[in-house]
Amino acid sequence: MGIIAIIERKLLEVEETSQEFLARTLQKLHSRLTGLFTKFLDEQIRAIEDTKVKINKRKGVIAFIRIFPSFSTALETMLVSTEDLDIRETVNNAYVRIHKTMFESLKVIARENPNATTSGAAMGDPEDKEALNYQILLIENMNHYIEEVDTRKNPVLEEWKEKATRELDEHLTLYLGAVIRRPLGKLLDFLESIESQMLSLPLGSSPATIAERASHSKTTFKRLLASYDSKEIRRGIETLKKRVEKHFGDADDPGLSRGLVSKVLDACENYYENVEKRVATVSTDIYDGDAAIEWTRADVSSSFRR
Repeated sequence: MGIIAIIERKLLEVEETSQEFLARTLQKLHSRLTGLFTKFLDEQIRAIEDTKVKINKRKGVIAFIRIFPSFSTALETMLVSTEDLDIRETVNNAYVRIHKTMFESLKVIARENPNATTSGAAMGDPEDKEALNYQILLIENMNHYIEEVDTRKNPVLEEWKEKATRELDEHLTLYLGAVIRRPLGKLLDFLESIESQMLSLPLGSSPATIAERASHSKTTFKRLLASYDSKEIRRGIETLKKRVEKHFGDADDPGLSRGLVSKVLDACENYYENVEKRVATVSTDIYDGDAAIEWTRADVSSSFRR
């Protein structure tokens, strides 16, 4: 790429002179080198598409995601100050092709069956391993891409880094919805039922009328909250931490692995805090504030940091 850039720069200089022979020679050389790059790009696209991973190895950072940061850094280093040259557009177009293929192939690799994205994790079933593995692989790979790709302010790389961030957020949300369902399942079921009924109340109706139903009475709610005391919350968080460690703690790069574990656990802690807020809202709107959660934010924070 560096040589092509040099040739293009020289062609711009030669075009302003009468050196036709030199111009033709440089143009032929340019055409040959760009043709070789196109061939190289096609080979890389096929290699990405043909990447096969055994089902028991559908874990960790896939080879093409691991390699791309070094590849793009090498190109960007060679193409400093080439915004006015054709090679810049050529490489940016190549980035688009490569990214489309990488992101599509990654999802194919992550998916053992076509229902993996809509079952299990999306439905909140913490025991659906296929759906959970799908989310884990995408989280690991998107995180690696985000952490390792140096965009050098290239607009195409910036755009795909933003897309990777959105993908990470989406699949982390689905992952959290699955794994936190195990320690907080009954409480979440109750909250979701209450919140759904609040949304469907006739205009002008008081939310407190929901408490008149036996299944959602104040006594039922208080009994449920009492089952989630500080001890139970700490036990659930300890189990959750071990599960997150198992899912993300043995990646190829120890530094990135530890960072990802911390990132996921921070998201878990935020999820618990959001549950606390939801309980407080339901308690205020439905039960006149006469139903308090049995654990504190300090309990959650200390448990995640223990």
